[in-house]
This record gives sequence, C-alpha cells and structure tokens, in this order.
Amino acid sequence: MARPSVTRASTRTAAGLLAALVLALWCAPHASAHTKLESTTPAAGSTSDGPVDEVALRFTLPVTTLGDGIVVDGPAGTVAADVASAEGGLVLVATPAEPLAAGDYTVSWTAAAQDGHPLEGSFGFTVAGADAAPSEPAEPGTGEAHTDGPHGAHDMGNMNGMDHDAMAMDSPAANAAQAVARLGSAAALWGGLVAAGALLFGGLVLRGEDREDVPVVLRSVRWMGLLILVGLAVHVSAGSVHMADGDLAAAVSPPSIASSLSATTRWALGLQAAGAAAIALGARRTLPGSWPAILGSVLVAAGHVLGGHSNTAEPRWLVVSADVAHLAAAATWVGGVVATGIVLHSRRRDGRALDAALIGARFSVVAAVSVAVVGAAGVVLAVEIVDRPAQLWESTWGLLLLAKIGVVAVVGAVGTYNHFRVVPRLESRRFRRRSARTAGHLLRRSTTRETSLMAVIVLITAWLVAASVED
Repeated sequence: MARPSVTRASTRTAAGLLAALVLALWCAPHASAHTKLESTTPAAGSTSDGPVDEVALRFTLPVTTLGDGIVVDGPAGTVAADVASAEGGLVLVATPAEPLAAGDYTVSWTAAAQDGHPLEGSFGFTVAGADAAPSEPAEPGTGEAHTDGPHGAHDMGNMNGMDHDAMAMDSPAANAAQAVARLGSAAALWGGLVAAGALLFGGLVLRGEDREDVPVVLRSVRWMGLLILVGLAVHVSAGSVHMADGDLAAAVSPPSIASSLSATTRWALGLQAAGAAAIALGARRTLPGSWPAILGSVLVAAGHVLGGHSNTAEPRWLVVSADVAHLAAAATWVGGVVATGIVLHSRRRDGRALDAALIGARFSVVAAVSVAVVGAAGVVLAVEIVDRPAQLWESTWGLLLLAKIGVVAVVGAVGTYNHFRVVPRLESRRFRRRSARTAGHLLRRSTTRETSLMAVIVLITAWLVAASVED
C-alpha cells in the first residue's frame, strides 16, 4: 500500500530543510573554545606606583562590547573614558580623559562572546603616589564604545545616558530584568519546540481518518508562532533593562536595545523572529498548505542553535550535528506530547470517539526514538561544551545541567512506562470493551504530567542557553 502523499511530501520537506539547517550552521562563524577574561592591566588587586593611562582587558577569544563596555569608578565617581577594542577584539581598552590619580578604583565590564552570550565581571586596583588631580565624574552619555568583533568594526556611539556603577549589574532591578529576559527566552523556546513538533505530529501520527484533526493541531501551531514573537520581545526588552542596570526606560529605547545586543545575537534573534512570523501566518488547514510554517520552524531552530553554546565548541561537524539532532528530537517529543493532549481534548469536547489506543501507539514509537536521540545528543553536547568534569558540580551552570538531565530522565521514565504498559493496556480488547473513554482519560492524564515536566526542562534550558558555562 502506497504511503499517503501528505506523508511523503512531509518527509521530503523535513529532510531537505534539515540538510539546509546543518549547512547553514556549518558555515556560521564559530570559535574553538569558551571565551574568558585572560588578564587585566592593571592586574586585579594590584597597586600602581604612578598614574594609570589606560585600563586593558584581554580575552581568550574576540569579544564585542555590550552597553558601556568598560566603566571605571574612582574616588570622585565614574571616570570619563573612551572604550575601544584592539587586536581584533581580543583586547578592550578604556582610556581615561585624564590619567587615574591616587585612590582605589573598581572596573566593571560587559561584553559578548562570538556566540552572542553575555559576559560580565568586575575587579579592583589601587593607584598610589600619583601627583595628578582626581578625574571629574563623567557626564551621562559622554562615553563611546567601539567594537571590532567577527562582523567588523563599528561605532556604537552614545550610550543614551546609561549610568553604570560597579555593583549596578547585581542590583535587584537588574537581576529581576535578567530573570524576565530568561523567561521570555523560555517562552520562545517552548513555542518553537511545540510548533515544530506539532507539525511533525500532524505528518507522522495523524494518518487516515485522523487527518481531520490536522486543522486543530495547525491552529495551535499558529498560536505558538505568536508566543515566540512575544517571548523574543520580552527577552530583548528585559535584556536591555538588565544591561542598563535596571533602568526601565531602556526597554523601549532603540539605542539602549541596540547596544545590549551583539551582532551574533541580532542574527540569531532575527532568524527566530522571521521564523515565528512565518509560523503564525503560514500555518493553514492542511500540511502541504502550511509549508511557510515548516520553513519558519527551521528558521527558528537555526536562530536557536546559532545563539547556543555549541557555536563555540569543536569539532564543528560533531557539535552542530548533535545540536541539530538534539533540537529536532526534543521538538518531536515535546510537540508530540502537547499535540496528543490537544487532539484528545478536541475530540472529547466535540463528543467524538477518542481512539486513544491508536494515537498512543503511533506516537509511542516516535517518542521512543526521540527520547533516545535526545539522550545521546545531549551527552555529546555536554562532553564538548564543558571544559572539565568538575564544572558540573562547581558551577551553577553545571548543577542546572545535572538538574535538567534528572528531569529528562524522569520524563523518559514516564514515556517508557507509557510505551510498555499504558499503550498495550489501551490496545487490549478487555480494556477497550470496558471503556474507551477511560482509555482516553488515562492517556490525557499521562500527557498532562509529561507536559508539566517538559515545561520545567524548557525553563532550565533557557537559563543554560543564556548563561555562561563559567557561571
């Protein structure tokens, strides 16, 4: 018996778009290791015998400035200084308007790695025996920051009055903004996973008479496109507030928003936004007619991978392949579970036969393969991204990664139980004779539990993607 044309078309489309995604990410700029602050001049905690003409930060890989880039605070307040990059972005230099005179100084800095991840920190030093007078506090907005990252040098210009002090990035307002930004990122990630997975669910699981539920699934796909757009908007606005040290006005200030994003991040967010618009506008009543939404899902995935930690790991072919496989399998798993719940709810609401056994049996096979791929690809990514095993228990990033693995294991156990116990029970003649509606309720309860756990996984993932491995 020939396979339905919709299934054949969906398979060909998915294979072609997956190949295009791998090729696009393969050609994207990348680094060979994690970006770290290597050294500073003056050195952290040191004492200089004479006036200091400049403050320099050297990184292991090229960076671009975010926000003000480098801010020097001294005895008289914030020091007026020009910030520029050197050596192709490996060094950031702050040149005070006047040499730094005697006193204690604190340097706070914000930059972006080549994969777009924000980096920040602070250190102090002392100037002793200087004859020059203390520098006057800088007027807001007088500093300039220049970047010379992987996309070329450009002037970021006036920072639009973004005051900054050494401890501002750790203020409650800035921390709250960072948390909101990560929630926005989680919403966008959830929307992307569900949209792509629901499209795959429609092609792989809803066959034969079940195709009448495809419009219901595609309607949810459209809403996921809107969720991605809202999540991205929240992420960008709150991220700008965070970089502006909690200044709420930065959420709607184009200059502030522009200065809070690196070139790589702009590309990543742009791809996701374009993909989300295609998903929201392109999901029609049939899968063949929803090809713009399928393309949009690939663009969203490309943006997510471009802004991830795999963009700074080697070997390139292995990491990119593992990241794409991990994302595709996670989407198939998450979106399939959510779509299963949506279909069963729709059938129950309309008074139709639930046919939970057939839906469960078909998706159970797809989910089993997805779980295996998620686990294998996740191990490869963790090995390549983490510099040393001790990072798993010495850093917040590593501990959250372990927490994510634990929740994934729980969800995998639930899926395994469904595959080997629940689905066979649904298919048994005795159970079907007793109550088909009870079978539907059993599967719906299971998908609800899985969906809740998957939401936790996505929240943790959003934090991991946004944070530095060294955190």
